[in-house]
Amino acid sequence: MPGPVRFLRLWAISVVVLGALVVVVNLVVDPYLVFGTPRLPGISALKPNARDHSMLSKTYAVARARPVTVLFGSSPTYLGFSAQDPAWPASMKPVFNYGIPGGYATSASLDTMREAIALGGVKNAIVFLDFQNFFIAEGPRTWWTENERRYRTQRDGTANPYRPLQVTADMTLSLLTMRALVDSADTVLRQFGRDTLNLADDGSTTESDFSNAARADGMHDLFAQKESFEIERVRRGLSRVRNWTGPLPNQDIVLDMIRLAKAHDVRLTLVILPHHAQALELYWRAGLWPRVEQLKAELADLVAREGSGVVLWDFLDFSSYNAEPVPSPGDRKTQTQWFWEPTHFKQTLGHIIIARITGAATPDFGAILTPANVAERNALVRAQQRVFACTSGYKPPAGFSGTVGDDCGTPAKQPS
Repeated sequence: MPGPVRFLRLWAISVVVLGALVVVVNLVVDPYLVFGTPRLPGISALKPNARDHSMLSKTYAVARARPVTVLFGSSPTYLGFSAQDPAWPASMKPVFNYGIPGGYATSASLDTMREAIALGGVKNAIVFLDFQNFFIAEGPRTWWTENERRYRTQRDGTANPYRPLQVTADMTLSLLTMRALVDSADTVLRQFGRDTLNLADDGSTTESDFSNAARADGMHDLFAQKESFEIERVRRGLSRVRNWTGPLPNQDIVLDMIRLAKAHDVRLTLVILPHHAQALELYWRAGLWPRVEQLKAELADLVAREGSGVVLWDFLDFSSYNAEPVPSPGDRKTQTQWFWEPTHFKQTLGHIIIARITGAATPDFGAILTPANVAERNALVRAQQRVFACTSGYKPPAGFSGTVGDDCGTPAKQPS
């Protein structure tokens, strides 16, 4: 039966050839930044699809980068800081941005910190903290996520037995799947697009998504869209900590970060991230500001008690950087200088923060928190809030009902 045999032989050869072509294309384009294949101009120089696979991409990229300084955090860290920022001193380079976009919890920063340190060579860890993550307790984790199976070590520091299998799965899915091929084709097609998103080998990203949205919708709409999301976070936080007693949750995770850094002789800097004053005003009017002040005081005490050599910075205030005016409705041309929307700041402000924490500049923004100055710092921020509430003209969206008055005739009284 020469006919069927010949057909099957040709079919098998075709399958192998097509499979080989898929592998070659995905390896050359490397859409998820898994293999570190050299970037080719016009083909794979930009990696727009790596954004949706950031944990995958960055966990492999950090191993190739061998950084001295690593940044950890969620989407504001991912977006707001460049590893190539000129404010980084030579002694801290190379820098890698291990920030992950999305609603990642504080424990994710601990996990990625552990992974980076396990590679060796890390001397500085900078962890950017979202204050909202301390309003909802993280439950104990009894299962292994895909990301955790990818790490070199387990939570107790021992070798991860699941890693070889996960690495094999990552390589297979990045080379042989139709999804990877589609993303490879999309990567090539988007090389010459206007303001195309890119994930660099050092973990930094461009601000293309926001700049494109700002051109299309205007800055006012970007703020308004995010504001509704932030209101939901305010409501969730309020429901969880309204009657909370004792220290705020998840500080044990920060303690683990401190101990991990000390055990590996890594200099740790903790940074409470800035938010635009409009977002902070929602927490103020909901009566949550005493919890924000409690968090700052408790973190300052924790660092003083456990973190010899650890520095805690606070950029969560109503200063001129965070309180910049937002363009009015219908204004699609005016651009903000420091913020894209209430919780994501621009790399222009990221530069200021880097310069501040590295000692390259001393603008009137942010402060190192200690038990000795935290009360004074909290009082200063309360005074800043008063100025913002009385001069900005900001009104929360319709439907938001706070528990604290906004009348500038009398100081707003926060519940104890």
